[in-house]
Amino acid sequence: MLAGAAPSPAGEWRAVLDLAGGTLPFTLVVRGSEQSLRAELCNGRSCQPVTRVRRVAGDSLAFEMADFAATITARLAGDSLTGSYHNVGNRGPRTIPFRAARGRWPSEAGPAALLGSWDATFFGDWGTSPRVFRFSNGPRGLEGTVLSNTGDYGDFWGRVGGDSFALAHFDGSFVYLVTGRLDGDTLRGIFHAGPRTETPWKAVRSTGAPHLADPATLTRADTSAPFHFAFPDLSGRVVSNHDPRFRGKVVLVDVFGTWCPTCHEEAPTLVDLYRRYHASGLEIVGLAYEVSGDSSTDAPLVRRYREKFGIPFPLLLAGTNDVDAAAATLPQLTNFTSFPTAIFIGRDGRVRRVHAGFYGPAAGARHAAQVAGFRREIAALLAER
Repeated sequence: MLAGAAPSPAGEWRAVLDLAGGTLPFTLVVRGSEQSLRAELCNGRSCQPVTRVRRVAGDSLAFEMADFAATITARLAGDSLTGSYHNVGNRGPRTIPFRAARGRWPSEAGPAALLGSWDATFFGDWGTSPRVFRFSNGPRGLEGTVLSNTGDYGDFWGRVGGDSFALAHFDGSFVYLVTGRLDGDTLRGIFHAGPRTETPWKAVRSTGAPHLADPATLTRADTSAPFHFAFPDLSGRVVSNHDPRFRGKVVLVDVFGTWCPTCHEEAPTLVDLYRRYHASGLEIVGLAYEVSGDSSTDAPLVRRYREKFGIPFPLLLAGTNDVDAAAATLPQLTNFTSFPTAIFIGRDGRVRRVHAGFYGPAAGARHAAQVAGFRREIAALLAER
């Protein structure tokens, strides 16, 4: 390195976000030369690229995650990075302390008694809610995922100490940490979401009996009249269910937000469905519920989302991502709770099925079964006359 030149951040970093209830570990990998730095966020062996790495000042760096309007800004001093993670947040802006040290996290395998599937119950002010934990050992140690009634939380990677464990997931938007303790045939712990939210949980070994609800039973629709929507597209022109392109067609309405990693996981499936069935009479329209509600802020994020996935169908700016506010714009739905939500509409314009949430690749067989179910639903609707 030349005298006076800024030190290179290239290499592998043991990174953490400091939450109120503990530290969320992940790996930050930086590659390339000063003029072409690139980086990845990794949860164990599951990695995704950072959009851009740039110098903010001589010894400071910004790692931009443009999909979620998020940035890690940190000062590089020797073998340490210190700063903060900031994003617009799906419930408002948030900033979380960040730090990292050069080197690789140790690989820590989970004990046999912990591995497998567990039926969990979360306890909150709102009552109880079911989850399923799946734990296994991979090449980077303990890994797993968390499933809910409406989807999965992505790939988790963990660490083990005695009878205690911690598994984390950070993708630039979702900030999740599961901490727990193995107590015989029972697990007990805390689910940390974001910088401060902490939800206690208890889990028992799965028996194979259904523990989660069917996502197609959670949100209901008024089918006495055609499903109505009318929102501006990215050019400001209002698009509604009365447009000629939807007349006599099978329509899939996708309720989503660009801030939602699960929506990003769903998007390739929707593009595939459109390409498979559009010529036979399928139309898809996306209703974007964004963080700000200001089109000058939200429209660029939705355009980026459209370009990222090569989306060929219209995306409309429908409102903000508050569940109650979003539900108010879709009064024909009852118990709307999840982003994304897929609404399947027959040729007569009436809703035939509402699927809350989406199981991504981390959900394994559930993901494959859901995609196959979407295809069957569309094929059946297209066959109706």
